[in-house]
Amino acid sequence: MPHRQSLRVGIFCVLIAASSFSCGENQATKPNPTSSVTAIGAVEQFLNSPAQESRELLIDGRVTPIEWNIAGNPSTVLMTGSRGTGGGDFYLSVRALWTVDRFNRPDGFLLLLQWPDRVADFLQNPLVTSADVYDDQANLLIDCSQGDSTLVRESSWSVSDLEEDQVIVEVFSDSLGSYPSDVWRWGAGTTDLCTPVNGTEFLGAQQDGDTLGQTTHPSAGFMEDLYTSGGDPVRDQGNWTYMHTNHAPGSAVPIAIASKGTRDTRLNRGKPLPYVVWKKVESAFGPCDIINPIRVDDAAARDKTWNPGDYVPSVRLSFPSESQLDVLAKGGWAMGKWGLEIRRDLTTRPPDIEGVAQPPRPDDVHLTPGRRYVIRITIYDGTTHRSSASDLVPIYLQPRS
Repeated sequence: MPHRQSLRVGIFCVLIAASSFSCGENQATKPNPTSSVTAIGAVEQFLNSPAQESRELLIDGRVTPIEWNIAGNPSTVLMTGSRGTGGGDFYLSVRALWTVDRFNRPDGFLLLLQWPDRVADFLQNPLVTSADVYDDQANLLIDCSQGDSTLVRESSWSVSDLEEDQVIVEVFSDSLGSYPSDVWRWGAGTTDLCTPVNGTEFLGAQQDGDTLGQTTHPSAGFMEDLYTSGGDPVRDQGNWTYMHTNHAPGSAVPIAIASKGTRDTRLNRGKPLPYVVWKKVESAFGPCDIINPIRVDDAAARDKTWNPGDYVPSVRLSFPSESQLDVLAKGGWAMGKWGLEIRRDLTTRPPDIEGVAQPPRPDDVHLTPGRRYVIRITIYDGTTHRSSASDLVPIYLQPRS
């Protein structure tokens, strides 16, 4: 996060480290922190055409007035390193909604978090090579046909200390901050990029394996979902988005790179190649893979082979499953500020079986309009070692008038 003395002024009025500029002003003014958040009741689906097709509030990381103005003015929450683990002090903007569906039934709980960050960090401990395929005179330095294993040699790779931006949201069971509580984790690289693709755009995309959620939340990724009764949080049921590390234990050599297969996989199933190896279209990394997939997709790079300092993402992503599908999220970074949109059903249930609704999931805190709860938010700025955290913040799911 920015230090106290760092001020960033953009076209829009944004919260900054210890001060903010009000619209039309040129002097720093200190925002007034608020002690609670009110979740306004709203309709989640817009029925705005003669055909009455619905469009849900989009979880896409783009903060638009049509979606969030109904929540009213944001609450300003003070984030401090003293409550966390030595991170910076800054202000977090929080907006909240709870929604009903088209039949006026309680539906979803949504949060919008916005905070200052001068640089967006997407890479989580990337694997960095020291190998060079060609020298400056274009002489080949690696010849795998002669048994040269330089490219996959342990001494050619190391693990970078770069880490992603992360957010953890804790949702407690009542207004006193009692356990059990839900714990949701978002990572700018390890969860945020796990989004569906349109099967009509990517021929050969596998149903659910690639297209899960494309019709209801086409831009949303998945936060990791955990649960605690007061001890260490434990995972909810299901696979996480990054169950698959891209290197063996004790090794820094990549297992896989983005595939250049029979169909156009240059887009890595629509995932950015610099941040993600999508597990369903990956290929094993071998001594003859002298082309760096990231450089191939970079038109500015003349030399497409591996060069010292090139890297491979350290995790392989795929869609989560079961209860790990419950919490949707997407972050967007622009002009020194993150905007993170989050959505979860008020009451989570497994899919219906033969049309019969299943009981609520036992590993989630279920939310009821009209009741008060407590949340706590922790933010990591490109590190897992230093965090900034809020106090326990009361949140009221205000009934609809």
